[in-house]
Amino acid sequence: MDTLKILAVAPYNGLKDLINEVAKERNDLVVDTVEADMLEGVEVVKALKDKGYDAIISRAGTAELIRTVTDLPVIDIKLSIIDMLMAIKLAQNYVGRFVIVGYKSITDTANIICQMNGDYVEIKTITDISEIQDCLTELKELGVSLIVGDVVTINHAKKLGLNTILVTSGRESVTSAFDEVIKLHKLIRKMEHKNMLMKKIIEDSNVSVITFNANKKVVYSNIPENIDDYHAIIKEIENLSDTLLKKKGFKVLKKFDKSVVNIKGELQTFDDSTYLTFYVENQKSAFKPLDKAIVLKNITDTAHVNFETFFTSSELVRNVIEDAKAYSMTRSPIIIFGEKGTGKDTLAHAIFQHSHLNHNPFIVIDAKYMNEQKWTYLFESEKSEFAGADFTIYIKNLHLMDDAYQGLLESYFLQTKVHKRNRFIFSLIGVQSKLFEQGSFFDFLKNKLNAFPIHMPNLNQRKEDIPSLASLFLGDLILKYGKQVIGLDHHAIKLLQDFQWSNNIDQLKRVMEELIILTDSYYINAETVQKVLANEHTPNFHHALNSIDLNKTLDEINRDIINQVLSEENYNQSKAAERLGISRSTLWRKIK
Repeated sequence: MDTLKILAVAPYNGLKDLINEVAKERNDLVVDTVEADMLEGVEVVKALKDKGYDAIISRAGTAELIRTVTDLPVIDIKLSIIDMLMAIKLAQNYVGRFVIVGYKSITDTANIICQMNGDYVEIKTITDISEIQDCLTELKELGVSLIVGDVVTINHAKKLGLNTILVTSGRESVTSAFDEVIKLHKLIRKMEHKNMLMKKIIEDSNVSVITFNANKKVVYSNIPENIDDYHAIIKEIENLSDTLLKKKGFKVLKKFDKSVVNIKGELQTFDDSTYLTFYVENQKSAFKPLDKAIVLKNITDTAHVNFETFFTSSELVRNVIEDAKAYSMTRSPIIIFGEKGTGKDTLAHAIFQHSHLNHNPFIVIDAKYMNEQKWTYLFESEKSEFAGADFTIYIKNLHLMDDAYQGLLESYFLQTKVHKRNRFIFSLIGVQSKLFEQGSFFDFLKNKLNAFPIHMPNLNQRKEDIPSLASLFLGDLILKYGKQVIGLDHHAIKLLQDFQWSNNIDQLKRVMEELIILTDSYYINAETVQKVLANEHTPNFHHALNSIDLNKTLDEINRDIINQVLSEENYNQSKAAERLGISRSTLWRKIK
């Protein structure tokens, strides 16, 4: 067996001499001994960290402190029953009152002896060096004149004029510590051999793997440093470690500058130790990471959104949340209806995070930004997000999806059963989706896929929530702008509640940001609110409706509505299509 190199940190000179004496009798150890107590011992270990030691031995509180600054095994020279018994017997010969004071390594042994002998001895346990002075001062005021303890306790007691007895360690304790070092080293070598075997098996495979121990130190990695986005991938894996410790396992898809990577995390136990293992697989993607059309999200990407986030005084919203909670526990599709800015995306994310699939990716597909190339990729590519399993796929702005792709998506559902492998959530802007709701694809979702409907109330239907929402927004905005704003006065809140909101919560949040920028006092007043709301453009729907001749045919009325919206949007077809709830290609066909 190899000779082990040991650093011994002895809190007092007598123990140093004893360690050197015992070490001379052994041929399996080379021991360097230093006399240092508590924080001095910590500094010694820091100074000698690069000297190639295999382990450290010390005693009591000094050993506990050293463990906080080194990765080497630290073996405590434990007090034997005989060591403590000798100190107690000496103290019992003392006429005055005495107390045993020290860390658990001392007081636990003292308690055992007292229980065995049926003796009553006063014992005080400390957990930190900062407690010693106050503890000893209090004991002195209570009439204690003798302290039994370790070196640091004794040194403090002497400064207070107290008598002391040091609990010393005997030869048996030092020998046991040396033996424990040998046993521990054999165990470590055994684990190293197992790790070498595991490493050989993994390196012969094509899987990229990185493993951390419970202290988040890398114990194995075969990820080549020359792969695309190496540093970003390693940083992301480090960020995922806390999530893996909590969740025990998960799967995420991450987009980086040059690559899309599938990361699978597993928590493993080996020889009573916990390891965090991440399997990394490169995924091909047709799109850039910043593409708004297809966004990959995971439970680790954003702050956790739960249903309690939707604090409300509205009975309408409470009913929506209860329905969403129930639906989230199924794999059935869901359709979320609601005006622009009512929180449909947040609700979809909450449903995902509340579901049993929340350890797997959340794919957001925005029909507003999709085109022929991107739909073709989803339908045909082997690397398509539709090709996965146990994903939650959220298709938003469904009403902006072109008629042709509605048909293709319906056919794709029927042929591939993608909705059986994954969970689908859809959303659309209710007031702009009348034409979509009359189509066959909507009927397919509702009656063939049996998608559950959820209708998000608009802000005008839940005005009792405006004070609470305004306060929540203010809390974030105060941090952003460093303003000392307490809230809104009564008249200001009344103005917000009386206002007709066209873009709902999003609009309220934007208005609150403008209000806090314009406010220099503790309260936002009604005058400022009135000024900001006066600049908010609220479309005159009644005027537009009155200009339409309802005696015409349906096709003619639809054409008049389209022309009216085009006129209001200065003939910007993209904005007009968005307001009408149709795609640009559908708009173009209807006006040509």
